[in-house]
Amino acid sequence: MPPKAAHSIPRHKDDASDSANSQDSATEMVTRLAQKMVNSTKKRRQTRRNELKADFLKASGRIEKSIDTSFGDPAKQAVKFRLEQLGQLLQRKAGIEERILAHTAVLEKAYVDAAQELSVVLQGRMQDIASMDNADVGHKK
Repeated sequence: MPPKAAHSIPRHKDDASDSANSQDSATEMVTRLAQKMVNSTKKRRQTRRNELKADFLKASGRIEKSIDTSFGDPAKQAVKFRLEQLGQLLQRKAGIEERILAHTAVLEKAYVDAAQELSVVLQGRMQDIASMDNADVGHKK
């Protein structure tokens, strides 16, 4: 009795094309999921940044008023100096965050490209297996 072939290997051209279509849809699904994750992260980061900025502006206004009433002009100049320093630091932070986002985009693209390459390799292997299986069936007859 001849050994039975595995049931998961496509035997018909329609099965092979269905398998290729499912690989394409899997690749598209991975790409969409990665894009959703990046967009979600960007949205959360921007929301948090806006919240922190609003909190900072409220706190700095309260502190400035408190210092003005307590110490007068010299203290106001010190606060102004500190606020300028803080502004510079916030600009540096924004620059760092922009570089992080740029590097994240590069990594995301590399990930998606690698997933697509893997999909192509797997499809080729599946076609090789299917053609070998079809050739084996022809020799057994």
